[in-house]
Amino acid sequence: MAPTPTATEALADVDALGGFFVLATGRVEGADPSWRPLPEFRGDVLDARIDAIAGQLGASRRVAGSLLGLSVSARITGLVLGAAALHGLVPRLHDRLHWRPWSGGPAPLWVEVPDAIDHDDLGAAATAEIARTLQPVLTAIEEQAAVSAQVLWGNVASSVGGALRMILTDRPGAAGHAVEVARAVVGNPPLTGLGEFGPEPGHPTGIGFRRRTCCLFYRVPGGGTCGDCVLASR
Repeated sequence: MAPTPTATEALADVDALGGFFVLATGRVEGADPSWRPLPEFRGDVLDARIDAIAGQLGASRRVAGSLLGLSVSARITGLVLGAAALHGLVPRLHDRLHWRPWSGGPAPLWVEVPDAIDHDDLGAAATAEIARTLQPVLTAIEEQAAVSAQVLWGNVASSVGGALRMILTDRPGAAGHAVEVARAVVGNPPLTGLGEFGPEPGHPTGIGFRRRTCCLFYRVPGGGTCGDCVLASR
């Protein structure tokens, strides 16, 4: 049996998946004064980011806030689901994760010293850490951009589905355990009832996800519905 990896080793492996799974670690990054604790992504700096996205898309602040929430959620769920699905551990992010200003693409994130959460139930612990990490940011978006909590947490559920398919695309050998963990994550509060996995023969992984809310992308000029959207079958 292979030895259990440390949180540092697990997150380094997740980081190798690229894209939304990337995480900077180590003390050297601390020399950059622009890193800020994730809960500080609120107030004027959040308003400015929402306004920038709204301007780029020609959409309302509400739509921009939802899409920003989806992007940030994808970053957190990618890290947590990746570590849980591939290595059986839940990274501790809620009081250690930092972000810095960015203009587009996945938000840059940093943890100085990776650590893991003790748990008796992997799926429940992963959901709890995702929720605890995202709660301050999603609450701020809800208040500052008038996006409902139902939409914002639906975005989180959707990002779990997206993260799973990216993991399976890169690591198909992990499919059995990864699918089991992802199903457990969306089965725990506050994600319960916001979406479900099912077969999707048209996707290379064979796995599909259907959410029960909408991220509002269809309200972007020229936009449409996402593949997992509740509106897609209407």
